[in-house]
Amino acid sequence: MLKNLSFLVVIALAVPAAAQNMDFSALEGFDASQIREQQLPDLQLPSDKSWGVNYILKGVVSLTEAGPFLNTMDGRLFKLDLSDRKARRFDGKAVIVEAQAKQADDLGLLKVKEISEYEPSADEIVPAPYQPRRRTATMIEAKDGRLVMGNVRMSSSKVPQVDTYEWTTMTVRPELIKNVYLIKKPFKPEIVAAHSFLVFTFERGGLVDANGHQPMALALSIEGKTRVDQSFSPLTGLKRSFGINWSLSTWEEYAARTIHEEKGHLVPYPVLLDHAQKAALLRESMKQAAVDREGEFYHTIKNNCTNNLLILMNRVLPKERQIKLWTIPYMVYNVKATMPLMVIKNLQKKGLLGAETTDINANTLHTVLP
Repeated sequence: MLKNLSFLVVIALAVPAAAQNMDFSALEGFDASQIREQQLPDLQLPSDKSWGVNYILKGVVSLTEAGPFLNTMDGRLFKLDLSDRKARRFDGKAVIVEAQAKQADDLGLLKVKEISEYEPSADEIVPAPYQPRRRTATMIEAKDGRLVMGNVRMSSSKVPQVDTYEWTTMTVRPELIKNVYLIKKPFKPEIVAAHSFLVFTFERGGLVDANGHQPMALALSIEGKTRVDQSFSPLTGLKRSFGINWSLSTWEEYAARTIHEEKGHLVPYPVLLDHAQKAALLRESMKQAAVDREGEFYHTIKNNCTNNLLILMNRVLPKERQIKLWTIPYMVYNVKATMPLMVIKNLQKKGLLGAETTDINANTLHTVLP
């Protein structure tokens, strides 16, 4: 999630200067008035704490008895939070819509911020293609207790070739899940900067690729979806700069590429759930990974690699154990639900995450995750 600039820099933009040397947990103490006092031209503070995911979509509005809907150019259907008066104005017309969804797993209703008629021009600029490392997962089949997932990144060699990617389908059997890990991928300076993702391990037969091979584990990583002419930074991630992608890969491919290509390391933490919850988390993760998110924007704080993992966990946890995502209206976000290093400590405190296991580096790359 963070490469060129640390998360410390991002948070420094959102708090008074006197607070920047304090422990991050102190950030939760700032109220709405203190936040509003800051000069934050790049930070879009939500006026309603319930709406956290930004969208820009093109499509056709249709006003029905059930309310207004947007039919996108690629065949998706969204209900719009839009007055009947305005919906009648655009009924049957092609439009471009700026809107917000509540969160990544709740896209059924879009709160419209701006809407206008859209007519493509002959000289309309075609954006550059997406970088080839990330593809949206697909759910090819879901029956008889198994899930068949497409667009899973893998490697046929122990050391993946730089800028060369291989893809396969994977049959997943949730009842054969063994363990779930939250993986920390530190960046320098490691005391503040990290990416995080989930890894699922299986009993024999629980994870099988198209050629009958059984990888060690399956990784789900939620990342900015950049185009070939873009580079990621947490500051640009505060704006509507690039999309978001829920990527699936084999653990072997992801770990090898991190160690050999990126010269990094990985730190696994076991997620402390019972077997039924682990299986449910896997199913929810695959379901959400296969959602078409074209038009959805990554946000460094509200829609990032880490807070979406907690959204997934909340779907399988009882209400009394769910992680609080927002603090009070106008707060940017609960820092303990979005900053990777604080999330880990918070989950450990709540008894949802165990202690770190073997550090995965060049010497331990082939360590088998239990």
